[in-house]
Amino acid sequence: MQKMKKTKSIKIVKKKNNKKMAPKVKKNFSEITADEFLDQNFEAENSDEDVESHVNDNDESESGESDLDEVSHKESLKKLQETDPEFFKFLQDNDRKLLKFNVSQEDKLSGDEEDLHIPDDNLEVASDESDFEGEEVIKNEATKGQTKITLKLLKNWQEEIQTDRTAKTIRCIVDAFHAALVTISDPDATKNLPYKVEGGLIFNGVVQLCLLNLPTAFKQFLNIKTLVGNEIHKSKRFPKLKGVLKSYLADLLKILDNVTSSDIRTVLLKHLHQMIPYTHSFTSLNKPLMRILLKLWSTGEETVRVVAFLNILQIATSRNETILDTLMKTMYIKYVENSKFVSPNTLPNINFMKHSLAEIYMLNQSLAYNHAFLYIRQLAIHLRNAMTLKKKDNFQTVYNWQYINSLRFWCELITLSRGQSALRSLIYPLVQIITGTIKLIPTSQFYPLRFHCVQMLINISKETGTFIPALPFLLEILNTYDFNKKHKAVAMKPISTICLLRMSKAQLQENAFKDSVIDNIYQLILESAAKDSYMIHFPDTYVPCVIQLKAFLKKCKVANFCRKMKQLLDKIQENRQFVETERNKIIVDLSDMAEIKNWENRLKNQGTPLATFYKSWFNLHQSQKLKLLTQNDDLANYKLPTLKKSRKKKRNNDDSDDNSDLDMPVEEMNKLLEKQEKKKNKKKKVQAIENNEEDISTIENSDDIVNDMDVEDWK
Repeated sequence: MQKMKKTKSIKIVKKKNNKKMAPKVKKNFSEITADEFLDQNFEAENSDEDVESHVNDNDESESGESDLDEVSHKESLKKLQETDPEFFKFLQDNDRKLLKFNVSQEDKLSGDEEDLHIPDDNLEVASDESDFEGEEVIKNEATKGQTKITLKLLKNWQEEIQTDRTAKTIRCIVDAFHAALVTISDPDATKNLPYKVEGGLIFNGVVQLCLLNLPTAFKQFLNIKTLVGNEIHKSKRFPKLKGVLKSYLADLLKILDNVTSSDIRTVLLKHLHQMIPYTHSFTSLNKPLMRILLKLWSTGEETVRVVAFLNILQIATSRNETILDTLMKTMYIKYVENSKFVSPNTLPNINFMKHSLAEIYMLNQSLAYNHAFLYIRQLAIHLRNAMTLKKKDNFQTVYNWQYINSLRFWCELITLSRGQSALRSLIYPLVQIITGTIKLIPTSQFYPLRFHCVQMLINISKETGTFIPALPFLLEILNTYDFNKKHKAVAMKPISTICLLRMSKAQLQENAFKDSVIDNIYQLILESAAKDSYMIHFPDTYVPCVIQLKAFLKKCKVANFCRKMKQLLDKIQENRQFVETERNKIIVDLSDMAEIKNWENRLKNQGTPLATFYKSWFNLHQSQKLKLLTQNDDLANYKLPTLKKSRKKKRNNDDSDDNSDLDMPVEEMNKLLEKQEKKKNKKKKVQAIENNEEDISTIENSDDIVNDMDVEDWK
């Protein structure tokens, strides 16, 4: 009886709220599903104070609407058909059981007893009450206590999210994800949340459910074929999902910022790569998103860096120029900050940042020109101050790894640019800065820095086809430095200048310093000559180089250095003769540049002696270079000499020991004799085992370490 009273009161409240809800629902009934309409009614019912009194109280006297009977309710439904036919039609299509309301004559005439409606046996419970029955229990539990998430509930959500087209399951999963995140960050704040996450298994289950199912669920609900920021924002269903999306993305960024494991970061970044198009609609998330991605791109591990850059690249290609402008500026600053120290461990990360930053700049070369002009001008100002003021602090602003790595980046950016790009106009100021850096302190201590700068000049000339005189900076070392001078210290390890800018005073005194200088000069002259080996002007351009090398061979008395330079001179002379013979076969018209270019390209495709030699040498040099980077401190490959004591000294020492034993007491002498006898017995037993002269029984009884061990020792 009490249950029937509750249903009666709830139905009467619906009758009273029909006219209130009709104008809101009246807009488009064809587009609204039954579940959405019931959700709206349920929210209206929860806001009514009379419903709370009917649900919570069992006393009939407290229900303010108990005076209305079923007959008046039926009459009100008839009036509803006249006043609001659209709403009545909606009830006929979706909830006909509410309109089939049979009243018996006995109930109409009986006024003595309570006005109760006795339904037929075939009458079922109203659909709206059955749908809300479970939700009312959840709401009441939420007010009293939290809903504890279990594996069964997660499994149900996983099944529902694949079939449910509404946002109900998505909201539940996002709320659970937020609760899981709050349990880690702020456990005290979990009291006001609808869900409760306990244990690592449930936490991992919630996160896994979100990462695997939410991207496809968002896409299906918004009915989007391609994930583009503008299409997502223009979707009709986007307002229904806007708050849920923003909450989930904010939580995703928060957990990504606080996680320390590289594997988990990689998984979260891959998931974020799928969610990047949704962040286009929330401008407030742009700043924390870029801050986290740039932090991981610059300081994370190798896989984390790569996936973070893929997210940055997706943002740069899908957003407007303002985002790309800020990206260029902030990423360049991050690159300079993280290139302060160069070592075999940090060099791969610096190279990755350099290549990825150049890829971002190449997305818009006109915008990249503005940044390149500004930063190259700053480098020129630092160099001018160092040359004019000539103070230690100004020298240090130029002679450091940040300055050199900045020059390397702009060299690579210019080499990647197209021939007609505005970036090519910055070649001349950049080359002037590099040559000024070489001439700032031209001492032997900074030969490694000179080699890095010459390498940059050769790369620019090779990729852009611009003639840059880099050989004089190398030949100057051969003329000024005295390689015949004897070294004061011997170093077993070779000195690699890959991660060096200056030599210490101790390194200048070692023999490895001169070896490394000769190796670098040999490498750079060979690379420059191979670059120009097919040019029509090669025999004339390398005449000064040939003269300088011959002068060095006359002056130098070290056989190893002379052998290397002699080999280099022979290869250059061979290539000069080859180009001269090929050039004599044609009549050269110096005004026809197109014909000269075709001849050079044909000679390049045919191959020159110097180019083929450089290819074979380069492959060998790269393997040695990698060994120096990875095994720089490994001494196992160097077979150092070992000292062995002579046997005569040992015998003399034994004799002296025997003489000293004569002065020992009798007890100590007996102990020493027993030890010597045991040693002799062991030696005899070992010899017997080797000669197969002893049985197994005697071996088992011998004093050995193995006999003292038991099987229980391994348990």
